[in-house]
Amino acid sequence: PAGSTGLSKLDAAVVAACVESLAHEGSTGLIAADARIPALREALTAAGLPYLSPGEETTAEARLTLVPASLAKGLEYDYVVLDEPAAVVDGEPDERTGLRRLYVALTRAVSGLIVLHAAELPEPLSLSAM
Repeated sequence: PAGSTGLSKLDAAVVAACVESLAHEGSTGLIAADARIPALREALTAAGLPYLSPGEETTAEARLTLVPASLAKGLEYDYVVLDEPAAVVDGEPDERTGLRRLYVALTRAVSGLIVLHAAELPEPLSLSAM
């Protein structure tokens, strides 16, 4: 489809970041806005990366969990790949709720965090806000 180039580049970058995170021992969570889950599911499947749903136990074969941002609260992963922070914020009814959801997503990682985005970062995450 027209205009999907940015997303497919982002999807490829997300898959690469997942592979990088899986090079470490432990669990990896790929957290994304709920609306991005189908595209990421497709990208992971196309790349031959097995993934779990939240609540499924990791195994030697599958240590990657695809997590909708709305289900991330209370979960913890050794490594987190966070897809498109602006989409996480925009997926909520208002900015305050969206930023709260983004904070939860950003704080699920124990050892490492990779944030990938094609859209502008939400203002509180931009360097000008620091």
